[in-house]
Amino acid sequence: MKKASHPRPPFHQSLKRALRHIGTGHSVARRAFPDEARHQLQVAVHTGEQHHRGEVRVVIEANLPLSLAWRGVTPRARARTLFGALEVWNTEDHTGVLLYINLADHAVELLADRGIDARVKPEAWHDICAHLAQGLARNVSVEPVLEAIAQIHTLLTRHFPASGGNNPNELDDRPIVL
Repeated sequence: MKKASHPRPPFHQSLKRALRHIGTGHSVARRAFPDEARHQLQVAVHTGEQHHRGEVRVVIEANLPLSLAWRGVTPRARARTLFGALEVWNTEDHTGVLLYINLADHAVELLADRGIDARVKPEAWHDICAHLAQGLARNVSVEPVLEAIAQIHTLLTRHFPASGGNNPNELDDRPIVL
C-alpha cells in the first residue's frame, strides 16, 4: 500500500517555521501557564464536567518537535495525533473533546469525538477557536483558555446533560503543558 504524500512546504517557509518553533521554548508555556494556572484549568475542566457527560482534555504545546515543524505538520494534524494518543476517543458515549493550543504557531484546534460531532455544528467549534485565538493574541495566559473551557462546557451541557447521577470521570482533567 502506498503512503499518502503530503506536499512539503517551500524551504523558506519550513526554515521560518522551524526557527519560530526553536525560539518558542517550553519555558514560554511554563511561564504563561505556571502551576497555579494549570490548577485553575484542571478545576475548570472538572467542575464543568459535573454538568454534562462530555470529557474535556486540554493540551498547550509551546512548540512542535523540530522534525514535525520542518515537515510542515499542521496544528490540526498534531491535534489529531494527540487526540488518539491521549485516548480522547475512548469514552462510553463518544463525547471526548480535545482543546489543543500551539503557542509557536498561534493556533487553536478543537477536536470532538463522533458522538459530539453528530450534534454540535462545526461553526460552534470554530467560534470558540476564533475567540480563544483572539484572546491569546492579546494575552497569552490562563484567562482566555478558561473562557474557552466555559464555552465548551456550555455546548456540552446543552447537548449532553448529566443524567441521573451516572457521570463517570473517564479522562484525566489535568491539562498537559508541553
